[in-house]
Amino acid sequence: MSKPALPSSDRIAASESPPASDRVAGSHLGTAPRHTTALDQVTTPPEVTTPPEKGERVGWVTLVNYSAPLAPASLLLMMVTVVYMNFATDVLLLAPGVIGTIFFASKLWDALSDPIIGYVSDRTRCRLGRRKTWLYASAIPLAGTVMMMWSPPADLAGGALLGWVVVSVLAFYTAFTIYAIPQMALGLELSPSPHERARVFAGRQIALSIGMLGAFIIATPMIVGDPSARENATLISTIGALVLALSILICTYFLPGERSESVGKGAKNPVAAIRDVVRNRHARLLLFVYFIEVFGIGATSAMTPFLLKYVIKAADYVGIVFIFYTLPAILSIPFWVWLGKRYERHKLWRFAMGLQAVGYGLIIFQDEGRIGLMVLSSIINGFATACGQTLGYAIKGDVIDYDEYLTGERKEGSYLAAWNLASKFGTGLMIAISGWALQGSGFIANQAQTETVNWTIKGMTGGAPFVCILIGMFAFSRFSLNRDEAARIRAVNHARRADQAATV
Repeated sequence: MSKPALPSSDRIAASESPPASDRVAGSHLGTAPRHTTALDQVTTPPEVTTPPEKGERVGWVTLVNYSAPLAPASLLLMMVTVVYMNFATDVLLLAPGVIGTIFFASKLWDALSDPIIGYVSDRTRCRLGRRKTWLYASAIPLAGTVMMMWSPPADLAGGALLGWVVVSVLAFYTAFTIYAIPQMALGLELSPSPHERARVFAGRQIALSIGMLGAFIIATPMIVGDPSARENATLISTIGALVLALSILICTYFLPGERSESVGKGAKNPVAAIRDVVRNRHARLLLFVYFIEVFGIGATSAMTPFLLKYVIKAADYVGIVFIFYTLPAILSIPFWVWLGKRYERHKLWRFAMGLQAVGYGLIIFQDEGRIGLMVLSSIINGFATACGQTLGYAIKGDVIDYDEYLTGERKEGSYLAAWNLASKFGTGLMIAISGWALQGSGFIANQAQTETVNWTIKGMTGGAPFVCILIGMFAFSRFSLNRDEAARIRAVNHARRADQAATV
């Protein structure tokens, strides 16, 4: 069955809104292959009724098996994000600037490894499915690198210790990439329904938050300021690594196989895959917003223990403050999912960014003894962050559907690698800046700090997030892929697949 291409008159500039008069009849579906026009020119989707999505609901068993390994993964990741810089400076006695540089170097390495893992994951052909194969492969390396990070031999010192830290940090983030990108891609592939995608990533976020709670309740108080920090870090990381490896292997076995429409639909050229991501106007804007936001908040987790210990003089409250961040995040997830089913998701996300700016702005006014203000900031930020972590993936799914509409390919891995890279690079860059700023301001571990040091800590923890989130919020006002347009795009993609199946 032949399918006539959409007429060139129906192609409009990316900055324009498609007028209804330009939409062609539902039978003119266009061609599934790449358009000859640039990808930042959008071909207006025709008025096609959205395909019924009954039977696409993701069952609770699948949700649990998809999300469960993320609890131990999150615990271990938060240990690295929140505690490792403090552990490295106060226990291993390495300079904060050096540790910040190591983390930044790991993000530069991710700039190479993330796109490769995303592309290879998209192109993998295996009876287990292109995502489950990589989940199995990540279990043992991830567990091993976690234990390596937190258990350097006691007799290592100087350059040998520094080398151990460099290798372990790079190896950990590489192993985590091998797990995280296919895992996120699989979540988007479990259902084509935006609401179901939001449910899947709501479950994912709940599991992540449970792991964060574990990190804050168990790991943080046992490592930050504890005389037995080194031994405790080894114990927690070893148990956590074993639980993580077992949960990945067991839960992956019970996950469903790959959806038929995704089989063999990955990009055939890695350079073309990267080019498609960059040329997708919706992806470009989303990448910028995502980068500027994570850049702003990139050092907050690592700097919060410094803020509480040296500025507020309440080191014992580190875990409590993070709990007041995590609990509102967990409890608000159903609320954001409910709102996302009724209102434009990108507008809700912008509103949540505004709340985050307020929450982080409060940190600028911190001083000794103001623990209540820190708790209030944590509650606001936890509540607001849950919106992007839940509804953001549904929006990303719409952007990937738009790419399929333009190219005829399914590149979840490549797109998620790009977003993952933006997150890692932004975080790593800010941690590096914070580490060198802290060292340059005259920071001395385990001593009373000067006002210059205290203001540096407050600026990195509150000021930078406040400014960057506001920039991201205003930039995101240009995002134009609304739910109606996304539904029409999914309808075209659905019709093309059905038409292709009929010709086989």
